[in-house]
Amino acid sequence: MLFRILREALGRRRRRVVLALLAILLAAALTTSLLGLSTSVLERMSQELRAYGANILVTPRSEEIRLEIGGISYTPPGEQPLLDETELSKLKTIFWRNNIVGFAPFLNLVASVKGEPVVVTGTWFERQLTLARGTRLTTNVGQSATARAAQEFTAGVKGISPWWQVEGQWPMEGSDGQALVGSALARKLSIRHGDTLTVESGGRSHTLEVSGILHTGGLEEQQVFVSLAVAQELAGVQRGASRVLVSALVLPEEKLAKDLRGKSPEEMTPEQYEVWYCSPIMGAVLKQIEEALPGGQARPILQVSEAEANFASRIQLMALIITVVALAASSLAVMTTMTTLVLERRREIAIMKAIGADNTQVAVLFLAEAGALGLLGGVLGFGLGIALARELGVWVFGRALPVGAELLPLVLILSLSVALLGSLGPLRQAMRTPPIYALRGN
Repeated sequence: MLFRILREALGRRRRRVVLALLAILLAAALTTSLLGLSTSVLERMSQELRAYGANILVTPRSEEIRLEIGGISYTPPGEQPLLDETELSKLKTIFWRNNIVGFAPFLNLVASVKGEPVVVTGTWFERQLTLARGTRLTTNVGQSATARAAQEFTAGVKGISPWWQVEGQWPMEGSDGQALVGSALARKLSIRHGDTLTVESGGRSHTLEVSGILHTGGLEEQQVFVSLAVAQELAGVQRGASRVLVSALVLPEEKLAKDLRGKSPEEMTPEQYEVWYCSPIMGAVLKQIEEALPGGQARPILQVSEAEANFASRIQLMALIITVVALAASSLAVMTTMTTLVLERRREIAIMKAIGADNTQVAVLFLAEAGALGLLGGVLGFGLGIALARELGVWVFGRALPVGAELLPLVLILSLSVALLGSLGPLRQAMRTPPIYALRGN
C-alpha cells in the first residue's frame, strides 16, 4: 500500500520530483568524484611529485662531527664512515619495497681541475641491479619470505632526478672515462662538451672525457659528476658512499588512525605497531630502510616532505569544503521543492487527517517520499560520480583514476540525509495543516 501511494504521489508531480532528484543526483555525483579522487589523487600526486627529486636521505650512522655544506660532505672520505653501496639492493626487500621508486649513492670529495678546487661527486647514473632468487623479502613485522624468482630494477641519479638537463649525453654506466660538468663550473673553467679534463686528488689523478654539460638550477651546476668507482679511486677507498638519496612513495601521517598519530614506535602496543609498520607513511618507511641498512640513518628531506604533506592536506581540505557546499546546496534545493509539494498537497493532507490519519502517519509518508528520492538520487549520482572521476583523472593525469565501490554506502547515507534534512522544514508545515482545510474551496 505504501509503495503504491509513493508511486502515485511521485508520479503525479514529475516536474517537481525530477528537480529534487536532480539536486540530490548532482550532489551525490560530486561527492563520489571528490571523495574518490581525494584518495586516488594523493597516491597519484605522490608519484608525480617524485619527479621533483628524492624525499629521503640516508647517511652513515656515526657520532663524529662532519663538515657538510649544502648536503655535500667536505670531510675527506678516508676520515668518515661510509655506506656500502653493495648493500643498497636491500632497499628493495623491505615491506614497502614497491614504494621505493629509486635511489642513488653519492661520494663527494674536493679535487683539483685545471688548478682550481672543485667538488667531485661520484654516483650511479643508471645502474641495473638484480635481487637474486631466494632473497629474503619482508612480509610483516618480523616475518619474511623468499623471492621465487630473480628481480631486476634500475637505480641511479638519472631516475631520481628527472629534471636534470644534460647538454650532450649522460655518461654510460660502467664507463670510468666520462664525466658530467655543471654548467656554472663549465663557464668558469671554459669547459665544453667533448673536452678532456684531468681530476687530481691526494696524489691520484684520472683523465675524463666531458660527455655532457649539466643544467639543474642548483648546486649541482658547480660540481663534476663521475662514476662512483672513479670517485672511490680518487678518494683512496675500495667501496662506500657518503650518502644515499631515496625517492619513495609515502602518504602523510594524517592518513593514519587518530590513536597512532604523533606516537613513537616505542609508545605503541604490538597491535598498533603492526598497523603503523604496514602503513606507507614516512616514519614507517624510514624505519624499514634503517632495518635494511643497519649502518645507515634515514631521515626525510624536510623541504620536500613538508611541501608534499601541505599540498596533500590542502587538496583534501578543498575536496571537503566543496563536498559540504554541494550537500548544503542540494539540501536547500530539496527543501524548496518539498515546500512547494506541501503547498500543492495541503488539501490532500487535510483530507488524510479528516479521515483519521495522525501526524506520525503524515510524517512517515513524506519522509518515505524523501527517502526514496534520496536513495534513487544516491545510486544514480554514484554512477555519474565514477564516470566524472575517471574523466577528471584522464584530463589532469592522463589516465583514469579508480573509485572504489566502498564509497557507495557513504554516498547513499549522505544522499538520504540530504533528502531527509531538506524535508524537515516542509514536514513541520505539513503537520500543522488543519483538517478544516479540506472543506475550503481553495
